[in-house]
Amino acid sequence: MTNIIRPNFGGRSREDEPAAPIAEVDAVEPLHVYGTAAGYLVALMEDARGPEGHVFKVVVGPAGQNLCEAVAVMPATEEGRVDADASAMAVLRALEIVEQGDAPASA
Repeated sequence: MTNIIRPNFGGRSREDEPAAPIAEVDAVEPLHVYGTAAGYLVALMEDARGPEGHVFKVVVGPAGQNLCEAVAVMPATEEGRVDADASAMAVLRALEIVEQGDAPASA
């Protein structure tokens, strides 16, 4: 999980946490799919295999492919689910803005 947004904003090197090879990743179904925008799918996964323990992961990946990367990790609690939902909706909205083009909307 080298691309997770962390509160230390880059204080930790990506080399400290090597990515797992694709062959080691089992196929799983998402708990929830928030939507697709700009060619990317935003979904929620549940994972108990990592060093963090039982967590929710907001994942993003190219639509139509079976590849995704975690962009946020929350504890697998009710509060964690609320935070994961909010994070996923923010990511989806950002992708919708990108999809609309790079011209800012006039007020």
